[in-house]
Amino acid sequence: MDKNRINNLLSNANKVLNCQIENEKLGISRILNNGEIDSAYNGSIASLGVSVAMSGLLATLAIYYQEKNNSNSKPKANRRSVLDAIARIITDDKDKKEKEWDFSKNQEFAKNLFSYAIDNNNQKKLKDLKQEVIDCSIALKQIVRTYNLV
Repeated sequence: MDKNRINNLLSNANKVLNCQIENEKLGISRILNNGEIDSAYNGSIASLGVSVAMSGLLATLAIYYQEKNNSNSKPKANRRSVLDAIARIITDDKDKKEKEWDFSKNQEFAKNLFSYAIDNNNQKKLKDLKQEVIDCSIALKQIVRTYNLV
């Protein structure tokens, strides 16, 4: 990645954290709340890129897209929220390789990213998408660490 790309991704990651909305229906919770991030998100975000590199894109997306925990206790870190943030960063990325990577349909970013990845018609583009997810996860990880972890 060159400097401009890094700066673009960092800017997008910060913007996404500040405008991500909570949507209980979609299983999405805000990562950033009042300038603070639950420290559990730090681990989920840091492990995303490594998981993609080690286990592959589809396996990682499947794990992160898991249905929201239905127990009465609210989970510390909702992995689908992390996937939602990554999909939002990709959608906003002006330097992305594929212009069709717009996952904003019906504001279901995580669902659209996962659906795109498992669609057999898109298998040739998964190598580029894999790199894009890794790049975005690195940017998100760097931005998350600039906020107060609680």
